[in-house]
Amino acid sequence: MDASAVVAAFGLGVALGASPGPVQLLLFSEAARGGVRRGLLAMAGANGTFGLMLLLLAAGLSSLQPGEPSLRVIQVVGGAFLVFLAVDAVLESRRPEAVPTDRAGLHPSARGVVAVLLNPGVYVFLATTGTAVVASAADAGGRTQAFATAIALLLGVSVMDFGMVLLGTGAHRVSDRFLRLIGDVLALALGALGVLLIVAGIRG
Repeated sequence: MDASAVVAAFGLGVALGASPGPVQLLLFSEAARGGVRRGLLAMAGANGTFGLMLLLLAAGLSSLQPGEPSLRVIQVVGGAFLVFLAVDAVLESRRPEAVPTDRAGLHPSARGVVAVLLNPGVYVFLATTGTAVVASAADAGGRTQAFATAIALLLGVSVMDFGMVLLGTGAHRVSDRFLRLIGDVLALALGALGVLLIVAGIRG
């Protein structure tokens, strides 16, 4: 097994995890709203889903990129989901503290799963850079090397995502007023990103 390829995949995962996007915003937002446990649950959903996609890629499934019509649908639906998260975050930040937190709604882990499944950037990455890295590993060392590379890439992403959860947890410990301000800013960012995705999906 080529250890350098595994290390390179880990570095790629770190770079990918450090890139701002809907999943990173979601993890920070969930941790800021509910602390480390909520953030880790969202991270488990997001990274578990992305990890499964990587393992499928390593197993030889190379057609993970949807066609253009399907990608446009993903953009619109994914954008609508981000707008939903933004509105939900604003509403929750303004609920009286007497209201129980165990309310109906998407579980944080489910939010993480959906955030990955409806993120068109994930499919583009898997169909381009992800496919190239895994295919190169498979050519060099077979499926074992491909799986090791996929796992290293996921670990790199997870390291940065965990850092985002910790940042969100730190924000959770500040004053309620500042926490609400952070929540509103994150909600605005999620909503704006969602609107951009919707517009891009509709315009094509």
